[in-house]
Amino acid sequence: MGFSLKSSGLWLGLAASAFLPGVFAKCGHSKFELVLTWENASPDGSVRKVIHANGKFPAPTLEIDEGDRVEVTVFNKMPFNTTVHFHGIHQDTTPWSDGVPGITQRHIQPGKSFVYEWDANQYGSYWYHAHQMGQIEDGLYGPLVIRPKKSRATPLSAIPGDVAAIAKAAKKPRQLLIGDWRKQTSTEITKIEHEANMEIPCYDSILFNGKGSTICWDEATIKSLVTPQQQNTLNAAGGNMTAKGCLPPVLIAKVIAPNATVYPEKIPAERVNVCVPSKGETEVISVTKSKTETEKWVAIDVISATGLLAFSFSIDGLPIWVYAVDGEYIVPKQVHALPVSNGDRFSILVKLDEAGDFPIRVASTQNTQLIAATAVLKYRILESSVAPKTSGFAPWVRDNGLPLNGTIVYVVAQQKMFEAKTIGAKADATYKLQMKTGATSTQWSLNNQGFAAAVSDHGTEGVALFKQPGAATDLSINTKKNQWIDIIFITATKPTPPHPIHKHGNKMFLLGSGVGAFPWATVEEAKAAGAPLNLVDPPRRDAVVTPQASPANATWTAIRYHASQPGAWLMHCHIQSHLGGGMALLINDGVDAWPKVPSVYANYQ
Repeated sequence: MGFSLKSSGLWLGLAASAFLPGVFAKCGHSKFELVLTWENASPDGSVRKVIHANGKFPAPTLEIDEGDRVEVTVFNKMPFNTTVHFHGIHQDTTPWSDGVPGITQRHIQPGKSFVYEWDANQYGSYWYHAHQMGQIEDGLYGPLVIRPKKSRATPLSAIPGDVAAIAKAAKKPRQLLIGDWRKQTSTEITKIEHEANMEIPCYDSILFNGKGSTICWDEATIKSLVTPQQQNTLNAAGGNMTAKGCLPPVLIAKVIAPNATVYPEKIPAERVNVCVPSKGETEVISVTKSKTETEKWVAIDVISATGLLAFSFSIDGLPIWVYAVDGEYIVPKQVHALPVSNGDRFSILVKLDEAGDFPIRVASTQNTQLIAATAVLKYRILESSVAPKTSGFAPWVRDNGLPLNGTIVYVVAQQKMFEAKTIGAKADATYKLQMKTGATSTQWSLNNQGFAAAVSDHGTEGVALFKQPGAATDLSINTKKNQWIDIIFITATKPTPPHPIHKHGNKMFLLGSGVGAFPWATVEEAKAAGAPLNLVDPPRRDAVVTPQASPANATWTAIRYHASQPGAWLMHCHIQSHLGGGMALLINDGVDAWPKVPSVYANYQ
C-alpha cells in the first residue's frame, strides 16, 4: 500500500485538487505538492531525460515564513525510487522528514507518495534535492526560501548606502541555482564508470536556473587556461587536457588508484575526448530602477546544486556584499569573488549604478576540468537617455577560476557570524576520521571503509532511525544528548582532492584546518601546540570543505557541533560520485533519548 494521506492525519484535500500541482498557504502553515515526472528536456540545447517537479526544471521555489509548519507532499510518477532532502534544514524533532533512504525513511517507490512535515524554525536561503542515487544530476533540485520574521535583527545597516533600498532588495532576493550538467543521465554515467572501472569527472555545461550551453574552447584556449596545479598533475602522470578541458580519466585513476585495472576503451569518446557544442537559453536576472528610487540594489541567493564542480562566482565590473552564508546572517563583507562548493548558499547584495548587461561569471575551480559559463544581470533605468553598456566590463576571475590581480576573494575561515552562539568550551568526545580512496578511483570512504546504506536502491527495509542504535563502528558515531562533539577529518590517502562534507541535522562550527595528519589527541591539545584553530567565534556552516592533500602531505579539518537533536543523521561528501562511492558515515545523536518515530512514518511501505 502507498502512503495514506487521509489516515495519517496529513490529508491535504488532494481529491478536490485532482492531484494538480499547487501551493496552499495560510498563516503559520505552508503546504506544497511536488509531482515528480521523468521527461525529455534540453537545458543546454541537447535533449535527454530530466526529472521535472510540477512540470518544471529546476523544481519550483518553496517560499516559507519563519515559524511556519511545513508540509511537502511528494508524488513519485517516475519509473524509479526517490526521496527528497531539505538541505540545511535542521529537522529538530522531525528527523523522519530528513529524506535519506535507509537512514530516515524508506524509498518513495514509483506510483507512491510521501509527506514531509517539519517546522521552519530557521530563516534564509536553503534548497531541496533528491537523496537517491545520482538524481541531483538528473535535475531534482529547487530553491527553498524562509522569510525571516519581522522582529529578527539583520546586519544590513552595516552596508554603506541607502538603508531602505538595501532592505527592500534583501526582502525579495532572487534565487540563482547553479548546476553542472552532462548530456547523459546519472544512470548512464554510473554504468560507464563501472565498466571502465574509473571515475569520469567530466561535464558538458554549467546551468543557471536550468539554462545554459555547451561551449567548446579551441586547443590554444585550453592550453592558455591550464592552472599550475593542473600542469603539475599532467607532468606527473603524463598527458594533456581533453577537448572538453578535462583531465583524462585514465590519468586521474593513475593518481588516485595507481594499482587499479582500468578499461578506457569502455568510455564513449563524446563523454571525455570530444566536445559537441549545443546552444540553450541564457539566464537573465532583470532589474529596473524607477524615477522615484534614489538608489538601486539587488539581492541574489547564490545556490550551488552541482554534482561535482566547485567554482568561483563573480559579476564582472561589480563588487558584491555577502550578508548571509548557508542561511544565516554574517557580519557583511565586501568582496569581488566567492569560492562556492557543493551545497553552499551565499546571499549577496549588489549596488547598481550604471545601466548595462553585466556578465555573471562562474568558473570551475575543480582540478579535474576547465569549464566556465555566464548568465546576465540586466539593469535598466527608466526614462534614461543613456544607452545601457552591453560589453567591456572587467572580469574579476579568469575562466580557469583563478582571480586576477586585485581581486578580493571571500575567505570562509574569516567569516564572522552576526548572531553569536555559544560554542562548547570543550568537547565531550573527539572522533578522528580517516578519509581514504579504495581500490579504484570510484571508491571512497569517510572513515576507513565505504558506506553503502545511504545510496542503496535495494528494497524498502532497514531504516536506521526506526531502531535503537547498536554499537558504534567505523561507519557510525554514537553520542548522548547535549554532548559537544569534535570531528577531525584527516586525509589518510594522498593525494586527495578537496571534499565538501555536509552534515545533516544542525550546523557545525568550523574550528580550522591545517597540514599534516593531526598528531594530537584533542583540539585543545592541538591549540596549545599552535595549530590554527578558532575556539572563540568560528564560522557556522552546514558543510565544510577539507583541503586538498598533496602527494607529500596529508591535511586535516576540525569541526565541533552540539548533539542537541536526537536522531539518525547522515554525514557525507556532497560530490555525488564520492557519495555513491561510499564516502559517508552515520551519526546517531542522543542514543540515550532516541526519538519515537510516528507510526505513519515507521509503517510506510
